[in-house]
Amino acid sequence: MQLSDALCDTKGETMKTVLMALALAGLSLAGPVQAGRSDDEAAIRQVANDYLASWSAGDGKKMTALLHPKAVRRSLPAAPDAALVDINAGALVAATAAGDGKPVAGEKPLLAVNVLDVYGNAAVAKVTGSQWVEYLQLGRVQGSWKIINVMYGARQ
Repeated sequence: MQLSDALCDTKGETMKTVLMALALAGLSLAGPVQAGRSDDEAAIRQVANDYLASWSAGDGKKMTALLHPKAVRRSLPAAPDAALVDINAGALVAATAAGDGKPVAGEKPLLAVNVLDVYGNAAVAKVTGSQWVEYLQLGRVQGSWKIINVMYGARQ
């Protein structure tokens, strides 16, 4: 007797039952997984938007809440032979509080946030401004999304 014979009785009911059970199991799993991902993407997008808002407003307190204590921001210079510049979370908070990110009078910055990938407790988002692009690496730490690393690049 072959496997296909064992799965199909004279009316084919066993095979239909197996296929229906698999289809229903797949549908029941698809909803919660997708909903969970949507919730994560919304939370990540919120963190990225808050990052932009705190940087632009000079809100160091808000920036502190968004960053993991060991976060690092690396700036990739436009000049190919220039050195990579990195600052830790404390320095980024200080620069924010000092107003380093406040827009110049009359400047209307182009701002966009795209969640590029979410995998378990790790995510990557792209934040685009009128003069720069930043890639945020985020991690879910104690139930909240925190910025772990930032790669900054000036537009060329």
